[in-house]
Amino acid sequence: MAANPNPIPGSQVGVAYLRPNDNKIYGQNFDTYMHPASTLKVVTGLSAILYLGHDYTYKTNLEISSGALDSKGKLSVDKNGILKGNVLIRFAGDPSFTGNHYRTLLRNLKNANVSKIAGDVIIDVSRFAGLSKGNGWSWDDAPICFTAPAGAAIINRNCVFAQLKPNGLGRVATPVVSPSNPITITSDAVGVEQRKYGGNCELQADLFQKNQYHITGCVPVLANNKPWPLSLAVTDPDQWAVDWTAYLLKELNIKYEDIKIAHSRQDGYSTYAMIESKSLSELTKYMLYKSNNLYADAIAKTVAYEYYKLPATYGRTSQAIRSILSKYASINLGNTYMVDGNGLSPHNLVTPHKMLEILQFINLNDDKIEFIKLLPVADESGTLHWRGSTRNPPLAKNVTAKTGTIQNVSNLMGFMKTKNGVRIPFVFYTNSISYDQKTRDLVKYHRIASPHLGYERYVLEKIYDEKIMGKDF
Repeated sequence: MAANPNPIPGSQVGVAYLRPNDNKIYGQNFDTYMHPASTLKVVTGLSAILYLGHDYTYKTNLEISSGALDSKGKLSVDKNGILKGNVLIRFAGDPSFTGNHYRTLLRNLKNANVSKIAGDVIIDVSRFAGLSKGNGWSWDDAPICFTAPAGAAIINRNCVFAQLKPNGLGRVATPVVSPSNPITITSDAVGVEQRKYGGNCELQADLFQKNQYHITGCVPVLANNKPWPLSLAVTDPDQWAVDWTAYLLKELNIKYEDIKIAHSRQDGYSTYAMIESKSLSELTKYMLYKSNNLYADAIAKTVAYEYYKLPATYGRTSQAIRSILSKYASINLGNTYMVDGNGLSPHNLVTPHKMLEILQFINLNDDKIEFIKLLPVADESGTLHWRGSTRNPPLAKNVTAKTGTIQNVSNLMGFMKTKNGVRIPFVFYTNSISYDQKTRDLVKYHRIASPHLGYERYVLEKIYDEKIMGKDF
């Protein structure tokens, strides 16, 4: 992407940056409230590292009624394989927990020769409460994994990967779902030539109760009727947990009386087995590299749960992050409006100035908090690997930052090593991006890079050269 000195007409650009050995803020519109999109994940990640630490882990427990364990912690199973008591799965909101993890956890019952649970299987989801999706999230994004809900129960990122197999031009395509995914997908999507796909003829997914999907619209017919990939978010994470539990217990040939969801903490149980996640440092790095929204919301809610020791709602999450940044970083978020932990909601509002303050705290304290290493590097990793504005010299390898994209918004903020080798923080926000329909479609279907990146590159190159916005350019 070549540098272009002209912003997209009608767009709103906010820039804030420091120059080497200079505490004055440079840029434009840096006190204007703008949509942060996924750059908000930096705020989530920082608060998590500050409060929970790099080594924090999630623990998903298999627990048994205390009376069904002997003094040595061994299951009391009779000669017929009957376990007398309830089994409880205590979900922790671990965003990395998978179906294979769950299978391993429940297999501990089979390994103890349990063939029947003479009681209920209780799924404790009490760590998180309230809505599992943030206010303002786009309704038409709901079926997409991009907006998978962060309930306390998370299995396979609360996302289903399936396929839609075309049956030729003009014919209805067939859904192909792995038996291990306890969902239903139906289709009346019709196969069309690849050149006709897009615009008014594209694939759409309708999501109904109990995680039922219906695919409509068009699907491109590729060579040999190659299947079209589907990634679909569940709408009900509690039902997802119930269905996975039923599926795995059937696979293990373990009978039970009922599966129940518990939204309040269940006591009177003892831990029998546990799945422990990787470190928070690794999970936060994945969240920032992949800009994964579910990871971000799960981490943000975990911060709130651990901070207040109360079920995490979106309201408590925002308050916890504000309090942590104030207490541990002396940062007052002020009038910043924070709805979620991932930046998906267009209701989120923050100034480039405030984000620069957060970045400068990281910059000055990174020897202690080790946060910058968790961010993508231009032309090298994560969402910055292929970003058109930064992938070529002199910006390549010299920009370590977080991207942020929602409809009509494209942001970048982080750190730049300038021409003199000094690391400085910068924020570059572009809101209200709008194109003619042809250009919009070309960008949407990845046929061209978004034209706004030309101006982004232009400004970043000037910051690299340590120039002053409004004076030197």
